[in-house]
Amino acid sequence: MELHEKKAIEELREAFKDWENKHEDDFKTESKSFATESGIPIKRVYTPLDLADKGFDYLRDVGFPGEYPYTRSHNAIGYRAKFWERVAYSGHADPVDTNKIWRAQIDAGQTTINVAYDLPCQQGLDPDDPMAEGEIGRVGLTMVTQMDWEAAFDGIDLRKIGINQTLSESPAMVGLANHTILAHKRGMEDNEIVGLLQGDSLKEHLSRGNYIFSPQQGVRLVGDTLSYVGAHLPRYQAITVCGVALSEKGANKIHEAAYALANGFAYLQAAVDRGVDVDQLAPTMMFQPGCDHYCFWEEIAKYRAMRKIWAKVLRDRFKARKPASLQCRFYAGHGGSGLFREQYLNNIGRITLATFAAALSGVQFVDARTYDEQFGIPSQQAVVDAVRFQNVVAYETGVDSTVDPLAGSYFIECLTLETEERVWKELKEVDDRGGIVKCIENGYAQSVIAKDGYQAQRKLESGQTKRIGFNIYRSVGEEQKPIQVYRADPALDEKRKNEIMELKKKRDSRKVRKSLEEIKAIAVLEASASNNLVPPIMGAVAAYATNGEICRALKDVWGGFREAALF
Repeated sequence: MELHEKKAIEELREAFKDWENKHEDDFKTESKSFATESGIPIKRVYTPLDLADKGFDYLRDVGFPGEYPYTRSHNAIGYRAKFWERVAYSGHADPVDTNKIWRAQIDAGQTTINVAYDLPCQQGLDPDDPMAEGEIGRVGLTMVTQMDWEAAFDGIDLRKIGINQTLSESPAMVGLANHTILAHKRGMEDNEIVGLLQGDSLKEHLSRGNYIFSPQQGVRLVGDTLSYVGAHLPRYQAITVCGVALSEKGANKIHEAAYALANGFAYLQAAVDRGVDVDQLAPTMMFQPGCDHYCFWEEIAKYRAMRKIWAKVLRDRFKARKPASLQCRFYAGHGGSGLFREQYLNNIGRITLATFAAALSGVQFVDARTYDEQFGIPSQQAVVDAVRFQNVVAYETGVDSTVDPLAGSYFIECLTLETEERVWKELKEVDDRGGIVKCIENGYAQSVIAKDGYQAQRKLESGQTKRIGFNIYRSVGEEQKPIQVYRADPALDEKRKNEIMELKKKRDSRKVRKSLEEIKAIAVLEASASNNLVPPIMGAVAAYATNGEICRALKDVWGGFREAALF
């Protein structure tokens, strides 16, 4: 630090002490201490002193948009050329009914469809599987064959509309295959196909429990997907590493960011280990952190810190050379746990604030929740409104005027540095314990998330964490239910079973059996660049094999997985 800078800092330090002394009586009236959700203390005011004490360096810690360390943005112009993609997770039970919803969302300005699958689809089960009984279409769309895809996307231009699929493990591969095969049928080339795949198998073990296979097998599936997409589908995001599922499980923002990044590094390493160039893989990856209104400032700092960490690890550990490999891209996922049944229209404000936090973070996609989803599957009106609320933020706030408008804020920069430091510390803990897969297998990461969730719930129930209408400013006797609540028709179970059974009668059974055997033949081999499961799964989908049949073929080879009890 230059002599004149040191003098200026000392003068400011003296002025700050004088200010504190002058307002000492005011400070005594403060009602509480303040901290972020992750426990980072928040000071009453931030000045250049705080940055100086942390050794802040503009070029090293912030830099310019679109330049290393990419703190401010992955590109140089932010939203000045194009807004983020506006998305709302949606899907009703039947493909034909869902087609109507998606068309309405597109009319409202949505450019990417985020497919909400039902639980049987996510678990690799067809409607005619006894294990699917009672769950068909209950929490989303039942779409298990190329026939279903043809119905669901009828009249939707896949050259203009991207598709995001919230699936993991082998169902994610089946979804990728179905999207690609349908696009080919419509005359599209691989370089025209636009899509995203969640595909994050490790997050199922960390949070949702919606896994089929072991963590190692899940990582293999991701490695195959990364390798295939990197080689063939230049406009596809092969994986969206899902931090929002961790935060919804209870992880605080530090642990959410650390474990999501650790998952991403593990997937990348698995593909690199089989000889694939990191610069072919990394640009196909994206992250989906949570973005909630009640962690407004910490969310923004989290996104900025994650960009810095990703860029440094890709440059230094993986030796990536392309700028696109160092640029961390985000699909912001608004979490439903921050919404409430009580005074449910308050959720409109929460959704809009969460969208604004994501926009200030410079993300590429925003997936907004709906104000009525606490009651069940969202109504069509609420799904369309979720897109419109984003349009309000995009077009009526001026958020597109400048890149990273909060950069230089003493508070935001200090919070970003503190967040980064704590995430690095947890990443080191994971590495010291043998890596994220080992931390999942021995239950370390799950126990950390469980403790975070327990502490957060205690604060909510005690009233320490305040939520309007839920534990503060309640209105006794107020009507709590929305006008419309969607419920899947129970008759759909039988309808979907009959449709699948009819398809199986009409298709070429010999061709299907042969394609499933080809999948098994690759699955028994060691993972490598040549032993990739995506091509045989493509062949099976083209033959009208079902999601359940393909997943069962892999299960015949690998078996299932049961997690050891933690408590």
